[in-house]
Amino acid sequence: MNKYQAKHKILIEESGGKVQDIFVEEVGVLLTKKPSVSEKALDLFEKLNIDNERPEYEQHAEFNSRLTYLSFKNNKESSKKYNEKMINEYGHRSVYNDEQVTFLIAGCSIETMLEFIAHNEATIARLTSSKTNAQNETLYRVRTKGLSKKFIEIQKKMIKTYLSEVATLSNPETDIEKEITNILNLGNKAVSFTISMSIKDWHKTLIGRLSHHGVETEMLEILEKVVEVLKTEYPIFFKNKEEYYEMNNNKKYEEK
Repeated sequence: MNKYQAKHKILIEESGGKVQDIFVEEVGVLLTKKPSVSEKALDLFEKLNIDNERPEYEQHAEFNSRLTYLSFKNNKESSKKYNEKMINEYGHRSVYNDEQVTFLIAGCSIETMLEFIAHNEATIARLTSSKTNAQNETLYRVRTKGLSKKFIEIQKKMIKTYLSEVATLSNPETDIEKEITNILNLGNKAVSFTISMSIKDWHKTLIGRLSHHGVETEMLEILEKVVEVLKTEYPIFFKNKEEYYEMNNNKKYEEK
C-alpha cells in the first residue's frame, strides 16, 4: 500500500468505513461541519424572548420566521411546539434553509460520486483528479452488503486481474501517459469528497433518493448513514429512513 492509499484508508476508516488490503468494503460517512449561531445573535434572541433551551438551529429558524411580521413573543416560553407546527403542519422549511451541513463521503465508487455531483443544490469538494500522483495507484470499492462470500471474492479477483494486465501492458513514461492510464482505471476505484447542502435540500434529496425504484444500491447505503446522522442532529426536522422510503418523489416539490 503506497502513501496515498494509506492516507485514503485513514479517511475511510475514521469516517466509519472498512478497508481490507486495497479493497473498500464499506463506505465511510462523517458529518464534518455544521453552523453555529454567533454570541451576539444569541444575546439578541434572548432579548426577543426566543427560547434558548432549544437547539441553535431551531432558535435561528424561529428568528427567521418571526422576523417577517415582527411577531416576537412578549414573554419567554417553550418554542418546541412552535417549531414542530412550522414543520409538520405547515411544511415550512424555508426558514431553515440557511443551515448548511457538510458530509465527508469516503471511499465510494466514481459512479456514485457522479450521482451526488448531479445534485445542483450541492457544493462538492472532491478527491484529487487523475492528473495527480495520488491516482497512480488507488483503492477499489468492493460491494459486500447482501452478497455471498464467493461473489465478493470474484470482485477482488477481477480487480487484481485488471491490475496485473495493466502492469504488463502499460508503463507510462510521461505525465500525460500517466493521466490517461489513470483515466482508464476501473469505474469502482475508490474516491472521497465532501458535499454541502442546506438541511432543507438534504431533506428533499432524501425524499427523492431513498427509494427502491431506480436508485443505485451504493447510494442507498450511503444515504441511510446520512439520514441517521441528520435525524440525530436535527430530530424535529428530519424523518427516519423508513418514512423517507415510504414517501413519493413528488413530495419534495411540495415542501415550502
